Amino acid sequence: MKIENFNFLKKHLQNLAKYKPEFKTKIEKILKILLQEKLENLTNRKSKVHLSASAVVFKKEKCYFIKHPYLKTILLPAGHVEKDEIPLDTAIREFYEETGLFAKIDENMQNFGLIDVNVIEIPENPVKSEGEHIHIDFRYKLVLDEKKKRREAELEWFLLMENEADDEFKKYYKYLIY
Repeated sequence: MKIENFNFLKKHLQNLAKYKPEFKTKIEKILKILLQEKLENLTNRKSKVHLSASAVVFKKEKCYFIKHPYLKTILLPAGHVEKDEIPLDTAIREFYEETGLFAKIDENMQNFGLIDVNVIEIPENPVKSEGEHIHIDFRYKLVLDEKKKRREAELEWFLLMENEADDEFKKYYKYLIY
């Protein structure tokens, strides 16, 4: 990861704490984790800390979810931040790869649509030769870009209403705009 991308991330997190003061303590802990890690390790899948990003995208009153191929659970479309990406780019790319649909920045949102950031404990994955590690997951509220032609999805995806979603994701439905 380039230093300018890292500096952008720090500012991005600080901005989130400004308009979501209830996240201040969580963001301080995340910044501490990030500052203890070498920059190149944040996008290295063999390290103990990985950056990831998730896309929160709605179609009418439903949100897009995928079935994770290894964890066998329903999650937001998401994935690892690659070497020269920032998490926003990752959220857009992963949404496209996993659902076959295009998403873009929601211009009505602050801070490029960053609505949450979490530390997620990931179990060992022998299939990918990945040890137990954590993801610092940036979650973005994006909008469908229906002008672009869709392609075949890599994963099985679902549209779920709030009452069908896991409790972890219900709080994102407040960003739903019809």
